[in-house]
Amino acid sequence: MSEIYFDNAATTRTKREVLETFLRLSEDCFANASSNHAMGSRALHLLERARAQIALSFHVLPQECIFTSGATEGNNLAIKGVSGHCRSWGRRLITTKAEHPSVLEVFRQCEKEGFEVVYIDYDKEGNLDFDQLEKALDSKTSLVSVMAVNNEIGTVFDLRRVFSLVSKSRAKLHVDATQAVGKEDLSSLCYDLLTFSGHKIGGIKGTGLLIKKKNVQLDSQILGGGQENGFRSGTSPVPLDCSLATALRLSLSSQKERRRKAKALNDFLRKELSLLSEVTILSPLSASPFILSFALLEHKGSIVSEALSQRGIYVSTRSACSSREEGYSYVVRNAGYDLRTAQNAIRLSFCGEEGIEEGEEFMRQLKEILATTNKER
Repeated sequence: MSEIYFDNAATTRTKREVLETFLRLSEDCFANASSNHAMGSRALHLLERARAQIALSFHVLPQECIFTSGATEGNNLAIKGVSGHCRSWGRRLITTKAEHPSVLEVFRQCEKEGFEVVYIDYDKEGNLDFDQLEKALDSKTSLVSVMAVNNEIGTVFDLRRVFSLVSKSRAKLHVDATQAVGKEDLSSLCYDLLTFSGHKIGGIKGTGLLIKKKNVQLDSQILGGGQENGFRSGTSPVPLDCSLATALRLSLSSQKERRRKAKALNDFLRKELSLLSEVTILSPLSASPFILSFALLEHKGSIVSEALSQRGIYVSTRSACSSREEGYSYVVRNAGYDLRTAQNAIRLSFCGEEGIEEGEEFMRQLKEILATTNKER
């Protein structure tokens, strides 16, 4: 069997049609969309057509869509932009302990700048502490940031309930939907700001989007020529932005079938892994079918992951954005698991095009590795 790639939460293979869009426009429509001539106007037309296509998919207005280089930039713009604009009255910010580093690190910076940040707890089943959230919301809260789907254990947070609480206050709700777009149904009614990256849905690295509802005000973070309605200055990368529209269209059109296949594979692997005495399944039953995390109690997760890699099976032990740091998964630890479990977590993540036979081969190789690798003492 060829290589098995179970690390789609880190990045996905770029779709051929997406690449073709990018290459074609790079050759045929290379003009600056801000240039005041026919070629520039043609580039601007294509850019705005891509924006309108994306807006239609999310049931929002085209002017509410801001092209970015990815979720990291979008998260920075959303959090810094809103908190900075509301600094005069909103000194409290709220997020969860499960967020991606591109969110948590921004809030830590905000704390250094004098903001108070409240970090909401959650449990092993992925339930947010809504009592804690409700108590934390006050008249000085300007922003709440809650991810749609956790990137390590696949927890799906209840955004409708979060939004129902946040909307009763002056605060705005930011949703990092990086692991949800093309996988979960996202209602336009359940957020004020939403971010995602193209490379998680078969797009090109360096593409992304921030949806900013028209009732949200934020300060720009990149100043210059005023592109993207003044929120993201810099020459518009028209081929990249148009390729994002292609990636989103392909992802949404295949979502139902990919979700069905991902669930079948997830169910199979969950059952097989549960038969191994040293395995603890970390992803709750309500988690996204595209992510399945488990921990080993007798072997080091990093050693097993490396052994799988040497056999052409690619998984991860932590988020790719923090995987080179020593230690443990803070997402697993904050869910209530002990340190040993958090140190030996392994994440499988799917694109929804894999078959059961890949799951069977994974299990065969995993069992062989566990049987022939020294146990952790």
